[in-house]
Parts: sequence; C-alpha cells; structure tokens
Amino acid sequence: MTQRPLGVTLVAIIAWISGFLQIVGSIFVIIAGLFITWPAILGWISLIIGAITLAVGVGLWRGNSTARTIAMIVFVITIVLQVLGLFTGASVWSVIGGSLLSVIGLILLSTRDARSYFGT
Repeated sequence: MTQRPLGVTLVAIIAWISGFLQIVGSIFVIIAGLFITWPAILGWISLIIGAITLAVGVGLWRGNSTARTIAMIVFVITIVLQVLGLFTGASVWSVIGGSLLSVIGLILLSTRDARSYFGT
C-alpha cells in the first residue's frame, strides 16, 4: 500500500472529530431526554451515526476502499440535501457553507494519490 496522502489524512481526522462531537452531543441529548422520550430516541440514532462516522474515519486512515465509498456517498447526499434546502427557504450562503466541507472531501478523496491509496 502506498503512503497515505495528506488529503485522506485530513478527511479521516475531520471524520473522527465529527463522530466524536456527534457522540458527545448525543449523550447529552439522551440524558436530558431521560432515555425514553422522542428527543432521546433521536439522540440514540445520532449516537449510532456518530459511531459509524468514527468507524469510517478509521477505515479512511487504514486505506479501506469501503470507507472511502461510504464517505463519498455521505458527501454527495449532504450536498443534495443542502441544495434541496434552497426550496425550503435556506439562503444561498447557507447552502454553500453547508456543502463546502463535503465538496472539499469529495475532491480530496478523488485525487490520483487518494485513488491509488485506496486501490481504486
């Protein structure tokens, strides 16, 4: 396996930070919701997503092509949801800001070095 490109390292670290913050936030929501209310149920779902995000970050770090695929799918879904937000009253700047990290992530995971690192 080739050396991990800087762009892949950055995306993996951002995934770790995002997953960690999502897990911490979820724990607070679950505790505040007393474990069985609707917000607490959403907190449990968010906790699972945070754990998956951490796992994807580890997979990216290790060069797992499945983790790359999952990350790219999530980035595309995020961009689509942001653009759809234009039709529900979101500002253009909000859409640009909400999509920026996803676009950067797609670019970084699509470089020649990244594709080589993941064996694709």
